[in-house]
Amino acid sequence: MGTGDITSCVIHPGIGVARVGNSRTDYFIGPEVPGLSPIPPGGYKDASGAVKRQAARFRIYGLNRAGNVVKEITAADAEITWTVHVANSKAAWYHFDTALDIPEAQPTPRRNPAYLGSRRAALVVDPGRRTITGANQSAAFDSGTFLDVPVALGEIRTDDQGRLLVLGGFGGAFTPWSSNLPSTSSDNEAWCDDVSDGPVSAKVTLKGGGTFEPYPAWVIVAPPDFAPQVPSVVTIYDVVMDTLQQWLLGRAGHADATPLGTAPPPPVSFMDDIYPIFARLVRHQWVNYAFFVEYGWGSPTDMTAASLLRRLADKSERQAEFRNLLFGRFRSPAYAMCEPHAIPPLYGDAMDVTNSPRQWLAITGYQYGQLQQWAAGRFLDDWNPEQTLPAAIDEVPLAGQPAALDRAALEGCAGGPFHPGCEATWIMRIKTIYHQFCRLRVRPQGLPTADYGDLLTPAHALGPNGPLDCGLGPGDITKWMSVPWHTDTASCRAGYDAAFDLYIPTFWPTVSPNHVLTEADYNVVIDQTQPTDARTAAFNNRPDWLRHIARPNQRDSLQLMLADWFRLAIITERPGTLSGDFPQVMLVETGLGFTDPPVHYAHPSQWDPHF
Repeated sequence: MGTGDITSCVIHPGIGVARVGNSRTDYFIGPEVPGLSPIPPGGYKDASGAVKRQAARFRIYGLNRAGNVVKEITAADAEITWTVHVANSKAAWYHFDTALDIPEAQPTPRRNPAYLGSRRAALVVDPGRRTITGANQSAAFDSGTFLDVPVALGEIRTDDQGRLLVLGGFGGAFTPWSSNLPSTSSDNEAWCDDVSDGPVSAKVTLKGGGTFEPYPAWVIVAPPDFAPQVPSVVTIYDVVMDTLQQWLLGRAGHADATPLGTAPPPPVSFMDDIYPIFARLVRHQWVNYAFFVEYGWGSPTDMTAASLLRRLADKSERQAEFRNLLFGRFRSPAYAMCEPHAIPPLYGDAMDVTNSPRQWLAITGYQYGQLQQWAAGRFLDDWNPEQTLPAAIDEVPLAGQPAALDRAALEGCAGGPFHPGCEATWIMRIKTIYHQFCRLRVRPQGLPTADYGDLLTPAHALGPNGPLDCGLGPGDITKWMSVPWHTDTASCRAGYDAAFDLYIPTFWPTVSPNHVLTEADYNVVIDQTQPTDARTAAFNNRPDWLRHIARPNQRDSLQLMLADWFRLAIITERPGTLSGDFPQVMLVETGLGFTDPPVHYAHPSQWDPHF
């Protein structure tokens, strides 16, 4: 198809997600089609045991006057110049105490308060913009520093089609002083890491004539995902969808925001909207023991079992009571009361605020509304267990590729609890940061960033001319996160209150698992020459994923995490059994880099996670 009908261009995904890794040679492309992430060739670690980086790949699509996709624009069609500007400004921002958009929020102080005025610029790792043109080009973000310590934030590349690849850093954490040991989960002074974020721009000059500069996309470089095939019950995509609904109910409030229209949401699909919520709950069985007991294989509430699925997908009146009872178990996002036994059994934004119902996570209002329609029997009868998902973006019809890229990138990210989160935090709920659906509003170049004083208040954070009101610049997504990410990953676990439960609630087991099926136990389970009792015991055994670094003194755990994070296993799909006695597919602790047995293990109930 030619380019003559093209009147504009657009970059997708609108928000791409890369992840750090310490492999110097290998990387893989992040998810590009909705659904479960495919396992990269050779797995998630390279031959030396180093974690591969996840690259975010960006494409350009040409649109006609009606806004329909004409074709993907590649180097065969145009000269494409990409410009990317990422930064890490965590150390120059404010502490994380709790999400600032909830009633429990309190003012939060600066990180590194001894650095004032112009000295705070030394806390920002900003290598500046990088630009490349054409296929098979590259440029490194290698000129940034943190308190005069060089910090590389990765690089950009183009593939042989001229598409952009953004690769982040190598998973390091940095401080100028060797005696400066980490001491908190979220706000370690004089520390930084090599995650980052920022705008992705392009200039497209078609060979047949015409030059376009589409509105920028954004890249978020996040920590590794240690269970990439286990999606969160609430994903960042779900959060953005919920924010979209808020937008449709009102006005975006900014002159540069593109209207999204007022069309009603599509009918609720059991296949696309309802089943994924149940399937995600079941998928958690591979990363948390309580989910395994409640929703796992062979349990009465395994909602992926054929017999139960038939009832879930049945919209007839005879299943109405069943649907309503199950819907009633889900926690309302209105948070009218504290419901510790509601679904999902996950920590919430205010997990350490006494007697707050937001100690617990609720699904989004959009998800809750879809479940409400399902419970009432108002949903499409479209369950098809034989349906297969596209394996690659090229298998998606052209018109659907931009939306698929947007969704796939964000479905792999945890949408809560925002305490503060894994890839991004509560600011993804704030509609003023968006230019369009799945596209962030870029702060105009030259517009100075404001100083909000020694304390950032919720009123400043959310108000006019606040940090979320004037567009975003490099580093403005990740600066709200923990510093460094390693200490948060080592600290945010599950079952802190042993009197309530040893295994739930939990934070982000889909990114940093809690309890896992080890490779040794998996080998027993699939060995049909073993006694059934031995296989069952192996299948039921789920040790702590962090058992090799968890110590009674949490500061020791933080230091071990900084040194050995890449030795932690990645939970990966493996073939199960076909005999029906165990699942046909299992998710197994793979690539464990620790050779010695764990010592001095401590359950999280034995220490204060926010010491």
